[in-house]
Amino acid sequence: MPSHFTLRMQFGLHQDAAVVAEQLRRLLREAPVEEIMFFYFAEELNDGHDRGERIRQWIEHSRPYRRAVAEMGAAVSLNPWHSVLHCDRGRTLKPDQPWQPMVDQHGRACQAVVCPLDPEWRRYYDESLRLYAQEDFRVIWIDDDIRYHNHDPLEWGGCFCPLHVAEFNRRAGTQATREEIVANCTAPGPPHPWRERWMDMWDDLHVTMIAQWRETVEAGGSRLGLMSSRPESHAAEGRRWGKWWRALAGDRPPAHRPHFWGYGDVAGPALYTSIAVLQQNRSLQPDAVESGPEIECFPYGRWNKSFRQVGAQMALAHILGSTHLNLSLYDFMGNDPADEPERAEFLRRWRPLCDWLADQFPLSLRSVGVGVPWSPDMSRRLRTDGSGGWQSLTCPSRGWARWLGAAGQAFSVVASPAVNALGGPVAWSFSDDQLRAWLAQGLLLDGEAASILLARGLGDLIGVRGGRFIAHGEVLYSVEQCLDAEFSLRPGAQISVNAHDYARRLFQAELAPDARVVSDLRNPQQQVVGHGLAVYRNALGGRVAIVPWSAEGAVMMNPQRAAQLAKVMGYLDPGETRGWAEGGAWLAAQFLADSERWRGVIWNASPDAARVITVHPPQGMHFTTATQVTADGERIAARLQGARLTLEPPLHQWEFVALTE
Repeated sequence: MPSHFTLRMQFGLHQDAAVVAEQLRRLLREAPVEEIMFFYFAEELNDGHDRGERIRQWIEHSRPYRRAVAEMGAAVSLNPWHSVLHCDRGRTLKPDQPWQPMVDQHGRACQAVVCPLDPEWRRYYDESLRLYAQEDFRVIWIDDDIRYHNHDPLEWGGCFCPLHVAEFNRRAGTQATREEIVANCTAPGPPHPWRERWMDMWDDLHVTMIAQWRETVEAGGSRLGLMSSRPESHAAEGRRWGKWWRALAGDRPPAHRPHFWGYGDVAGPALYTSIAVLQQNRSLQPDAVESGPEIECFPYGRWNKSFRQVGAQMALAHILGSTHLNLSLYDFMGNDPADEPERAEFLRRWRPLCDWLADQFPLSLRSVGVGVPWSPDMSRRLRTDGSGGWQSLTCPSRGWARWLGAAGQAFSVVASPAVNALGGPVAWSFSDDQLRAWLAQGLLLDGEAASILLARGLGDLIGVRGGRFIAHGEVLYSVEQCLDAEFSLRPGAQISVNAHDYARRLFQAELAPDARVVSDLRNPQQQVVGHGLAVYRNALGGRVAIVPWSAEGAVMMNPQRAAQLAKVMGYLDPGETRGWAEGGAWLAAQFLADSERWRGVIWNASPDAARVITVHPPQGMHFTTATQVTADGERIAARLQGARLTLEPPLHQWEFVALTE
C-alpha cells in the first residue's frame, strides 16, 4: 500500500472562497496529496463555541473550495476545532450558552471549556455533527479536546463539576462531596474502590456520547475519527480503549490520529520517547485500523520545525505501522500555500521514500527488543503518597525505553518472552502471576520498581530482604564505581550520581547473601557509602538486575553507563533475543518482525555524524541489504558486511538506515 498524505489546513470566513479554491488547485497540482483535512474555527480563528448560525456560515463558505479539492481527485475530511474546547485562552461562553463549565478537582471553573455532561451542550454538539455529516466528508474528526485532562487554566483538568458529582453519587449510592471523592480516589495505599468507580463513570459517559455521535455522523454518510494524547494521560482518565474503538467505529476499522512527537523541533534524545509512544498506541489499536499519526508543526513553518525533522517524523510513523500521515505544514490563518513553495517541493521529494516505507513496513510488523511493558489500566492500580492530587495518577511508563534506547538497545512496549525491564510505579500495574513469569526470565528493575516488588512479597525472587531510599541530604553519594569487568566498561570506571534527576533518591536494599554487587556508591572522598548495581539468580531460574536509581529520571548517558547497560542486558538476555547497535552517541536501534519478514532500522539522533556502526540483530534475524536514508528523502545503498555497517556519506542527525533480509 502506498503512503497517504493528508494536509491539515484552514481558510476563514474573511477570505474569498474562489481565490482559496484556485490556491488549492495549484497546490494539488504541485504536491502529491490524497486528502485535505479542513479545520473550522481553529486556533487563531477560534472565538469559543460558535453558534449554529456561524457554523452554517463556515459550511457554506467552504463549499466552493471543498468542491474544487474533490474535483482534483483528493478526498476531503473535517476537523472541527473543538468539542468541549481545548483551553480558555481568553475565550468565554456566549450569553446564550448557559452551559455547565468544566471544573477541576479544587472547584475552579473554566470560562469557555464546557462540561461534556451538560445536556444542552450535548444537543448543540449533536446538531453540529448532523450539519457536518451532510457535507460528504470522508472522516469527521473528534479532536483531542474531548479528553478530561489538560484544559488550561484547570489544574490537571476535569470534570469534577456538580453534574459529575451527582452522577457518581447516583451510581455509587453515596452522598459524597467533590472534595471527598478526590481525596479517596487519590488516597495513599491500595486504591480506594471509588477510584475505579469514578474512572468507570467518566469512561462510560464518554463512550455512550461517542456512540451517539457515530450514529449521527454515519446517518449522514460520513464516519467518525479520533485524535488522542499520550497514553499515560488517558490512563489517568480510566479510558478503556476497546470500548472506545467499538463506540467510534462499530465493527469497522477505527480511524485514529495519535500524537507522538513534539509540535516543534525537539532534541535527539526525544526520539526514544516518540518510538515508545507510537509503539504504545499500536499496542492499543486493533489489527485492522486506519492509523494516521499527527505530523504536527505548531506554530508554523521551518523556524519552528525543520524539514529534516518533519521527514524523520513521517518516516518513523511508517516504520511503526501507519496507513496515513496527517500533515500540519500549513498555518491555520489561510495564508497562500505559495508563500512557501518549499513545502510542496518537500512533499514531492519525500513521497517516493514514504511509499517505499509503507511497502516495506506493513501493519503486521511488531517491534522486537527488551520488553518495557505497560498497561492502559495502570492509573487504576497505581499507589500514591496522597499528596499530589489527580495528577499523581498519571503513571510514567517509558523510562527504561529512554535509557535502554539511548544505550543502543532495541525495545518493545509489549512484554518480551525473554527479557523485560520495569521502572517506577508502573510496577503496580501487573498481577503477581505476570511478575513471577517475568522473574523466571530476565528482569531489569530500577530502585522504585524493586521496592514495589519487595512490598508485594516478591523480595525473595529479586534477592532483596528489605530496603529504604536515601537522598543526598542523608548520605552524600556522588559517584558510582564499577567493580566487575563482566558488568562494566572496565573495573574502576566511575559514573556520576551527583545532583541529577535520576539520582534524586537511591534505593538501598538489604541484599540476599548470594546477590552479587557489581558497583558501589561513593562520596566525594571516594569512601563507599552504599551499593550500586546488583545482580541475582533466583529460585525460578531467572536472572534479575537492580539499579538503585530511577529510570523515570532524565537520561544521563555516557560511555560508562552505556557499556554497563549493554553488559547487564547481555547477562539478562543470554539468548540475545533483543538486538542492539553501537558506534556512536544517541543511536536508536529498532527491529521488527512478522511471520514473513524481518526489518531493522538504525537511527542517528546525535548532531555528530556516524560512519561505522556495529549492528547486533536479535538471534535468528539476518540482514543482507542496508538502505541509507538522507534528510532529503534519498535512498543510498549502504555497505553491510557481517555486523559492520559502513556509511558513506556519513549518517547525520535524523537520518537512518533500513535493514532488510
